Amino acid sequence: MKSAKAKAFMMVDSLVSLLVVAMGINLFFICEKQLWLQNRNLQLKMAATRLGKEASDLYAVKKQPVILRQGDLTAKATVQKVIVYKNGQCLCRVEK
Repeated sequence: MKSAKAKAFMMVDSLVSLLVVAMGINLFFICEKQLWLQNRNLQLKMAATRLGKEASDLYAVKKQPVILRQGDLTAKATVQKVIVYKNGQCLCRVEK
């Protein structure tokens, strides 16, 4: 009887260990995906900020409203504000 209990305990112990390892692997991949998404969003914000800066610099030189397009980003600079859009959605807005 002790032999059967010992084997059952070892099997339960192995299953718990497998469960812990599987949860750790899933958590690793979830965190990796989240970091990838955050990196992509930060790169998009940086590109939007750079395009807005270029539009405002061009406005400072020309002294007339400027519209710049780069890929699917559009920056509009006027005397009052600079707005950067991506597919109609405002990503960055700076006003006086």
